[in-house]
Amino acid sequence: MNLFKFIRQYVDDIGGQFTDYDHTKAVVVVPIGKNRFQTVLAIIKPSQLSGKDLAVFTSKVCEFTSTINTREILEENAMFDYSKFMIEDGYLKIEASCPAATVTEEQVKEMLQEVATMSDRFEMELTGQDVF
Repeated sequence: MNLFKFIRQYVDDIGGQFTDYDHTKAVVVVPIGKNRFQTVLAIIKPSQLSGKDLAVFTSKVCEFTSTINTREILEENAMFDYSKFMIEDGYLKIEASCPAATVTEEQVKEMLQEVATMSDRFEMELTGQDVF
């Protein structure tokens, strides 16, 4: 499957936006209902563990601060189907990843929706604002 070609078509079908930067990186704006949208970065990168190409979907939740209860955040990880919380560049983010060579179209849809929906949910819970 051509991952970015599929994502572009899927996002067009659901009323989102797709902007590709090169063959390894794209920004996807995913509608999540009630006139709300969440930005998800889609990239293809080699796994640090196996070296295989991964499809990675990431969205910012909020700036990471000491007021965020990390234990609660880690416990919330158990409810995700595909995703996990991570801290990168000073931000709390939600990320889903999988081997790019074997991912199905249905899994891509589910991962994009989960990352976007959960990022938006926790952004509102933690900050009370719609930032990203």
